[in-house]
Amino acid sequence: MFHEVKIFDKKGKVKKVLSSKKLSNEYWNSFFNNPLSEAMAKKKGRPKKPQKNVDCDDENLDSSN
Repeated sequence: MFHEVKIFDKKGKVKKVLSSKKLSNEYWNSFFNNPLSEAMAKKKGRPKKPQKNVDCDDENLDSSN
């Protein structure tokens, strides 16, 4: 929820009034057009390293080595 915002000039007169609806629309438009949100949607970033398969069979667990 956004409250109405009034912008004043140096003399104290109202220069501009931004309605709560306009502020809300601008916020949500910038939220969905944010490059970070696009990157998250496309799942950009570092590729995951493949995990090495460690052979943990009982045959390879010889304690005499």
